[in-house]
Amino acid sequence: MAETKQAGLKSSFDLAMERMAQRGENITTLSDEKKAALAEIGRRTKAKIAEVEILFDKKLAEVRAANDTEKTAKLEEEKRAEIRRLQSRDEEERRKARDA
Repeated sequence: MAETKQAGLKSSFDLAMERMAQRGENITTLSDEKKAALAEIGRRTKAKIAEVEILFDKKLAEVRAANDTEKTAKLEEEKRAEIRRLQSRDEEERRKARDA
């Protein structure tokens, strides 16, 4: 059962695509290989972030049990910094994969 659109009614996606075309922005489609590479990068990053969270959460639980607020704050900041580093590397790898 195919949906038919009434003339003049467009989705927000269609409207956004038209605006981009009017501004001269090109929309590139990704090949299956690039899509697979991007998906693999995403999976790898998610796994690394999960690993970091597990390791730091274990350390944080130990430090919290000892009621050491300074070490807790330090470990939480280290955890956030490590996750930001992984996310930054993910973005860079994705950019390179798209541009390849």
